[in-house]
Amino acid sequence: KKVEPFASTVLLPHRFTEETNKVLVFTENEQEAEIARENGAAVVGGVELIKWILEDEIQADFYVAVPAIISKLIPLRNKLRRKYPSTKRNSLGHDIPKMVQHFREGLEYSVQDESVIKTRIARV
Repeated sequence: KKVEPFASTVLLPHRFTEETNKVLVFTENEQEAEIARENGAAVVGGVELIKWILEDEIQADFYVAVPAIISKLIPLRNKLRRKYPSTKRNSLGHDIPKMVQHFREGLEYSVQDESVIKTRIARV
């Protein structure tokens, strides 16, 4: 049976790399912003980040957001494509510490055409 292509992120119990992903958090609430910074988010901000992202001045591996700001992020939908925050990818929600940890330390994998899984499996 053929599987439709998709991508996701998984937290491994034992990481094989010291690198962490760069996570950008969209929020306009100062308390949520402080929580994101404490949990290791590389960039935290609100709608002021939209212009910089569209001009490629800021880039991140993953983008997460709180539901209160998602309607203001629509101009980024075409630019970010599959990295655009969504509940389906668990990058849109209220639990900022969990989202930041998941995407900061997670390993991204993708299932492509012909049901082939593409990811790193070890460090040589």
